[in-house]
Amino acid sequence: MSLLRKVVKTFLLILHILTFISFLGVIHLFFKKNPTIRLKVITWALCLFNKITRLLLGIKVKITGKRSVLRKRGFFFVCNHLSYLDGIVTSSLSPLVFIGKSELKRWPILGMMVSLSGTIFVNRINPVNIHRELRKITRILNSGVNVILFPEGTSGSGRALLPFKSSFFAAPIETGCYVVPLAIRYTQIKSQKVTEENKDYVYWYGDMELVPHLFGVLGLKSIEVEIKVCNPVYIPENYRRENTSFHRKRISQISKRIIEESIKCADLEL
Repeated sequence: MSLLRKVVKTFLLILHILTFISFLGVIHLFFKKNPTIRLKVITWALCLFNKITRLLLGIKVKITGKRSVLRKRGFFFVCNHLSYLDGIVTSSLSPLVFIGKSELKRWPILGMMVSLSGTIFVNRINPVNIHRELRKITRILNSGVNVILFPEGTSGSGRALLPFKSSFFAAPIETGCYVVPLAIRYTQIKSQKVTEENKDYVYWYGDMELVPHLFGVLGLKSIEVEIKVCNPVYIPENYRRENTSFHRKRISQISKRIIEESIKCADLEL
């Protein structure tokens, strides 16, 4: 039964992705001369796409905290990172643009989709283009589109948050928009509580290979996730005027602490 589930889900997921890629191509052609409207349409389409993807993968999401913030626009979201599923979950909650590593472009099929979805690609090894990338993020935020960053830079094992990279916090400081920390937790897999023994069914980190892991996810009957929308972090006016390395690190550290405390509190409630 598990193998049949995997085969059916794989077929439906590939068809779903290819249909969406075709739709994105049409959007790019139709709004070729208006990139701002094009990006807004794409983010709404991506939100709907990932709501459907969640259904295909059997992902149920519980939202806690400041749910109303998800309806805001031009906010800078930051989230802890445990799996490629994080992107599906977060972008199904609100229209947004991802900041992603340039390696994503080389993923088969998915690379084309994330490229057409307006992802801002960054080279974490050689940050020579960081100023150009920051200008792009700032422009998107000022146009009233949400942006999301996974500031750990890679997905982790869930034992502890990895250090937050602060460079891209320059964008919300420049625009003066709110920074919204999101705390993501996978709570149940196949109706069983997530533990150290079973977490790797959904967690994806280290040297795990993507395709075998995704095929395993497709065999799961259900995955339950909890997202806490934490209190938005206000950017002080003097930070915006100066926008120094100290200020960027300060906002990133505040965001990291909020996420850490949210996860710890949730774990204590179990």
